[in-house]
Amino acid sequence: MSPEVALLHDTWEGIKSYIPKKERLNIAEILVRSFDDNVDISEVEDHLMEFDSVMKAAVVSHFDIGFDDDEEEDEDWE
Repeated sequence: MSPEVALLHDTWEGIKSYIPKKERLNIAEILVRSFDDNVDISEVEDHLMEFDSVMKAAVVSHFDIGFDDDEEEDEDWE
């Protein structure tokens, strides 16, 4: 794990208990965006399973992991 991804993980683990549950996804998304804008967290997908479900959702959403932009594949099934 790169030091930057490790820092994201450690930061999240350190602050999440202070964030109300309703706000956790929003704060996680802000944190991921801030890290992505300022440091190299390109390896985060390789370590996705080490994060909790909230941070996984934020990372998946931010990097569009698992989403296929190719709509033509869907049309082939018709």
